[in-house]
Amino acid sequence: MNANAIDIAENLILTGYLREAKKILSTILLDEPDNDRAVCYMGIVLTETGENEKAIKTLDYYIRKHKDNAEAWEALGCAWFKKGDLTQAEEYLLRAEDLSGESPSVLRNIGVLYGIQNKPDESHSYIMKSYDLNPYDYRTLYALTYSHLNAKQYEDAKSVIEEALYLDFPEDIRKELELIYTKIQINWI
Repeated sequence: MNANAIDIAENLILTGYLREAKKILSTILLDEPDNDRAVCYMGIVLTETGENEKAIKTLDYYIRKHKDNAEAWEALGCAWFKKGDLTQAEEYLLRAEDLSGESPSVLRNIGVLYGIQNKPDESHSYIMKSYDLNPYDYRTLYALTYSHLNAKQYEDAKSVIEEALYLDFPEDIRKELELIYTKIQINWI
């Protein structure tokens, strides 16, 4: 029963239904506190919902037993990023990269981190690698738009936005990209 419930929680996470996934995982962990898959996914949900202290504790616990799970290292890096500790974030995201090979989300997250660290060339390189592997991920297209804007490559940013607007993604991001597109068209940027 719990393996099926964990699969359901995983699908909910992938589709953005984090509250629902958290409820299922909480129920599983009440019955089976050492269910490693549930612990890992709970750490990911806690990261995605901004509960970074809890995420870090949960993922640290998980990683002590499973040092080779790139997804857990990535979530841990993202939790540290959200807490503002960019050094820890970089360490864990690079560990995730070592383990995952070429995960588009890991590459994108490293690119975003390097952008915040004012390393524009490294940032753009990682985001482009992510884009090359998965050109249909709205998060990558969003990051790539900002990478082009930071480099003052406005026409490239406009092209990425044109691609992105064909995809299904959150309305707030859509509105933001539409506004940027309009500003580029009328030379306000």
